[in-house]
Amino acid sequence: MKKYYLFGGIGGATVISIAVAYILMATNPTVPQTDDALLDNMSEALNFTYTDANTNLKEALATEGISMSSPVRLKEKTDIDKYCTFFKDKEKQSLVEYCTSTELRDSDGEFLGNIHMIGSPSFPRLVIVLVQVDPLMSQLDSVKTIFSTATETLVCNCWEEKKPGGFETVSSLIDGLHQFHTGDVKPHSQSNQISIEGKSMQIELTTNTQGYLWELLIT
Repeated sequence: MKKYYLFGGIGGATVISIAVAYILMATNPTVPQTDDALLDNMSEALNFTYTDANTNLKEALATEGISMSSPVRLKEKTDIDKYCTFFKDKEKQSLVEYCTSTELRDSDGEFLGNIHMIGSPSFPRLVIVLVQVDPLMSQLDSVKTIFSTATETLVCNCWEEKKPGGFETVSSLIDGLHQFHTGDVKPHSQSNQISIEGKSMQIELTTNTQGYLWELLIT
C-alpha cells in the first residue's frame, strides 16, 4: 500500500491512501492559510520541468538515504478536477492543469511523505513537499534532510551564502518554526515568505492526529 498526503488546500493537507496500482481518492480542499503573496507567484512558471525536477530530487535524496518513487502523473481534466483540486480560489485552481506526486521513504522503508508538483503541462508553478512526523518529532532530522535537499535542488545551492531571513541554514529555520509552534497550543504555524534567486518559499507546520505535518512550498 502506497500512502500519499495529497494536499487538500494550502495549510491543511488531507491524509489519503493510494494502492500500488495508484488508485486515487478525491480530496476536499480546505481554506488556504498560506500568505496570498506566495500563491500569487503561481502565475509564473518555475524554471525547470517536472521530469528534471523529479529526477534530480530522486538522485539527490538517494545520497541522503531517502528513497523517492517514480511520479504519478495526472493530466486529464477529469483527473485534475477529481484528484488535484488544491484551492477553493477558482482562479488559482485554474492554474492547475497538470500534477505529479511521488512518495518518500527512509532508509528502513518507512513512509515519510510526498512531493507534489502542480502547474501547466510543461512547467510546474508550485512544488509542495510534505513530511509527516510523530508526536515526539522523531523524524525531524528527515524533515531537515528533505527540505534542505529540495531547497538546494529546486531553489539554489546558495542558502549558507545568502542566509535569507537571517537563518544560517534551512535546518535552523525549521528549528525556529518548531520551537515557535510547540511553544504554545496552536493548530498551524508558518514561516515568513522567503525570496531567493527569483523563487519564493515558505515552511508550514500543522498539528494533526498523527503528530505534525511539515510542509515546504516553492513557487
